Amino acid sequence: MIKGRIKKTDTYTIETKMMFRPRRRRFGAREMYSVETWFFLPVDMGINKRNYTKIDFYRELKTYIKIDPPKVLLAEIANKEGEFMQSLKDAFSNFDPDNPATLDNLNDLILIFMNIMKKAVKREVRKIEIYKSGAEKQRVAGRLIKNLDIAIDDFRNNAGDIDAFKTERIANTFKYSDEYISNLKYRYIQHVIFLLNKEKEKDTGLIQKLKTSLKKEIGHRKRYGFPIASQSNKDNDKLLRRWDVVKYYVTNKLILNTKVDKEIKYIMEVLYSIAAGIAMIFATAVAFYYGKKYGNFTYGLFVVLVISYMFKDRIKEWGRNFFNTILKKQMLDHRFNLYDNNGKKIGISNTGFNFIAKRDLPKEIYNIRYNINDEQIKTNEKIMKFTRKVKIHSKRMRNTFKSTKLRGINDVLKFNFLPLTLRLEDPDVPIYLHNDDMDVKRINTQKTVPVNMILAIKYRNETIYHRYRLLINRNGIRKLKTIEI
Repeated sequence: MIKGRIKKTDTYTIETKMMFRPRRRRFGAREMYSVETWFFLPVDMGINKRNYTKIDFYRELKTYIKIDPPKVLLAEIANKEGEFMQSLKDAFSNFDPDNPATLDNLNDLILIFMNIMKKAVKREVRKIEIYKSGAEKQRVAGRLIKNLDIAIDDFRNNAGDIDAFKTERIANTFKYSDEYISNLKYRYIQHVIFLLNKEKEKDTGLIQKLKTSLKKEIGHRKRYGFPIASQSNKDNDKLLRRWDVVKYYVTNKLILNTKVDKEIKYIMEVLYSIAAGIAMIFATAVAFYYGKKYGNFTYGLFVVLVISYMFKDRIKEWGRNFFNTILKKQMLDHRFNLYDNNGKKIGISNTGFNFIAKRDLPKEIYNIRYNINDEQIKTNEKIMKFTRKVKIHSKRMRNTFKSTKLRGINDVLKFNFLPLTLRLEDPDVPIYLHNDDMDVKRINTQKTVPVNMILAIKYRNETIYHRYRLLINRNGIRKLKTIEI
């Protein structure tokens, strides 16, 4: 199973996330999926293949693939229910600093637990944000603070139980994990207090519980030297940088490493050698034939040899271009090997980018974009296509953490539209309004340009299509809208 999601992450950036979940019965096989993204840019933007190259596109593109740990609710974590929580408990009980296997197992499970905690907390906070009822917000907030305090206290108590004989590696893992889990509570509890304070009907008792828990956590942060927000921008900058360092340490365990696949380079060199060989066969055959016909050291042979060598260089170049075209269709622009944190290869990723003509659009994409009822049908557009193909060895991925049942992978892509918006005109356009007495006044309106996006997600014999419209101007992405197909 695979499904996609898109969101606006900041003024100029969108993020697409492909959540890939291999079927359990297929865990022993290699699974492959592809995501093709078409960008339909109005000609007025001035973007074309001459002034916007592959280098320009990839410069604004950021991608990573992250292993998705099991889904565990915060209530399950607090109650120590579920298979994962039992695995973590067993890892604490069986930990032996002289046994590398138990050390690796505990270290991995702690880092996975941190990622699970983050998702569980964010899931609860998101409910508080989206619920319209104040009573619902307060109910979830009460549940959040109760379960979060139990989960954090339990984790820290486990750390204290093995404090006397833990190794330096486990010590660092506990140190950064404790700070990471403290950061989660410190940031999100303040956010929840801020949200509840805006409600007309406040539960002052609940808010006081949140404040008491926050005060306790601040004391823990001061005791261990964790940074705290202040009125100073300089201190807050250090705080944010510290958060990023801790976050990288904890989440890096699940992010797949990428290395350029050198096999392509060797394949290209072999194919280029074949092209050179074909050209050389042509030149040599011509030299032998006309040498026999005109004899050696004659003016006629000299002319023929010059002409044959001219064609030899052209044949060599034609051969290189032909093999380049074949390779790009099969392997696209870049090919990377994917490795887990233990250095084991578990997959391959291919990416490619190019401009295409409207006539070269697949029939399905053409029909989705140029529906006769579409208001943008008469707009001339330049079309960019980005392709990402990923092949995952499911069994190897599962064995990355043998004691944990992983859900799959999350394939994340972030694209920055800032360089494209810089080419747009001033967005402020004066509009004149009049009333019944024909009195006129002028207001400024921000003009936007529509950029349509279509995603084709292919897995096995099924293709899922998504369509979006971005309204952008020089000030950034003003709106992201999902268009029903």
